[in-house]
Amino acid sequence: MLPVFRLSDGPVPLLAFHGIGQDHRVFEPLARALEGRYAVYAFDLFFHGAHPPTVTDDALTKTAYQQHIQDFLHQYRLERFAVVGFSMGGRFALATAEAFASQLEELILLAPDGITISPWYHLATHTRPGRWLFRYLLKHMPLLHRFGQFFIAIGLINRSVLKFAESTLATAEQRKQVYDSWVYFQKLQFDHRVLSALLNQHPLRIRFFAGYFDQVLPVSFLEPLTRGLQAYELTVLKTGHNRLIEKVAKLL
Repeated sequence: MLPVFRLSDGPVPLLAFHGIGQDHRVFEPLARALEGRYAVYAFDLFFHGAHPPTVTDDALTKTAYQQHIQDFLHQYRLERFAVVGFSMGGRFALATAEAFASQLEELILLAPDGITISPWYHLATHTRPGRWLFRYLLKHMPLLHRFGQFFIAIGLINRSVLKFAESTLATAEQRKQVYDSWVYFQKLQFDHRVLSALLNQHPLRIRFFAGYFDQVLPVSFLEPLTRGLQAYELTVLKTGHNRLIEKVAKLL
């Protein structure tokens, strides 16, 4: 089972999934803000945290992930719950919502990954040549930087995206973590029409939070899912990607 930490107390269990390079502690400000309303259960995802769960397969399947959450729900005797996911954790929040839609009370997504799939991510994880190139570039960061500068010059990426990537890949340990995570999570993808139809069938509250200055996962990346939803709430805050959890905590 995924390592989990209870960060607050309240009548509604809230399962929380962090972003790349983070761990459960990133939700501590949010848990303090929600004390008395939500019992925040923050997970350490694969390849993250002090004691990440053992990986036995080449890629995580939805079925295997569902079993992790089922084991957690059984252990803590939870029937109804809410879910929050930030950035990469959005994939896990969406996978949880898809598998347990009938038990879900609320879905909260903060600049979630997993809705709009970057072509760079697809190239780096879904083909053998792409994975080889990804590993090569991670071992030759000056070359990756030059590629990034070229893509900025021709308008394919924003400068803040390159800055975010380089900060996330600053050390050899970080680069291994990113590579392992990207490849292992590649099967957590969603048919947005099917998922939105499923969510529409249940009386749950769906809330999106995005950063106005976020170029990593901008608000436009929500559209493939939101256009199929009958009801949802969207809040755009004047912040970038990295401070979104902090800003949402203050808002709540």
